[in-house]
Amino acid sequence: MKKNKARSKKTKETAKKQKVKNQENKKLNTKTEQQLIWISYTAILMVIGLIFFKYLPMYLSEGNILYDASYHVLFTILLLYILWFFIDQKKSWRIPYFIFSGVLIIIVSLQRIIAQEHNEVGIILALLIGAVSIIIPRWKEFMGGVKF
Repeated sequence: MKKNKARSKKTKETAKKQKVKNQENKKLNTKTEQQLIWISYTAILMVIGLIFFKYLPMYLSEGNILYDASYHVLFTILLLYILWFFIDQKKSWRIPYFIFSGVLIIIVSLQRIIAQEHNEVGIILALLIGAVSIIIPRWKEFMGGVKF
């Protein structure tokens, strides 16, 4: 009789643990799905920004211009944004990651200016398109304030 109670208790504990694990997996799946949605919206907004601020001015000017938005800077911002979802898991990595991201964006921006592919206007346009593309899908979070 005591063995049956012990088994029953173990079975209940195992069932409880499994239920908690299933709930955690559901949360993880919803969080991952939400992150994929944010990344998708951000990428779509960046493409729209590129169409209006890179390809349309190039088409209208019929040539190589310096003030069009930089694809390289936008692509770098998108990659860093995607990497952020992995870094965000560890709070101790956040500040070093922001420093790394800033340095990387500055290096890419300076390289585009030195290579005379873009001027400051093109770089600033790319930075603005990148920032707006990240903020719009997560507008509710940004309205609540940015937390580190």
